[in-house]
Amino acid sequence: MATLDLPYRCPRCGEHKRFRSLSSLRAHLEYNHTYETLYVLSKSSSICDASVLSSGIDKSILTPASCKEIFESTSFRGKEQRYLCDLQCGEELPLGSTCYFPEIEVPVNDILMRKAVSSAPPPAAFAAAAVDAVYEEGLARLKIQALEKLDLNERLEKLSEEVEHKITARVDKLQTELEKRSSELEKAKQESVRLSREKHDLEEKACELSRQVDVSVEMLATLKQDLVQKDQELVRKQQ
Repeated sequence: MATLDLPYRCPRCGEHKRFRSLSSLRAHLEYNHTYETLYVLSKSSSICDASVLSSGIDKSILTPASCKEIFESTSFRGKEQRYLCDLQCGEELPLGSTCYFPEIEVPVNDILMRKAVSSAPPPAAFAAAAVDAVYEEGLARLKIQALEKLDLNERLEKLSEEVEHKITARVDKLQTELEKRSSELEKAKQESVRLSREKHDLEEKACELSRQVDVSVEMLATLKQDLVQKDQELVRKQQ
């Protein structure tokens, strides 16, 4: 995949620095741009201090020590207090010693640094750029957090829908099975009632048959007794 095809870009680096996911973009911002903004702000404040000190001092009363301190202050070392102390000492010296410039030894690095400071953009531009960078970085972080929260909410909503769908399907299945078992139980109950009724009918028929058998046995006994009596009477008549 080409770099320009990636969805997320760094607001500080531009289009040539793009990332695949929000987590990688957040890691890039935290590890590469956290202290850069603080450095720009500190540099702009140091430039402001150096310009104020340089504009408020007369160059005709500078001593070698005070000139050296001026170059050190423009090198962002923050030595304004030492500079003012040496300046007061220089005012107490004679005029000849203050104007003895051949004894001044200025390092080349300090000269180049002062030239860079004098040719640098105004401090307001640095402050505005720093504020814009901080605002853009903060806005990018807020966008990342909002996108992550939105992504998390979408995942939770999707997961909730899946769980609800599974629970609904399970409940429907259990409801169908319960209805089926209830129907089977109702059928079994009806069958039991029918069998009980048939059993009762059969018991009644058995009792009726038993009573008829008893009556038949009595009738047979009576008929047998009558037959014996008639045989005896017939034998007696024959005699």
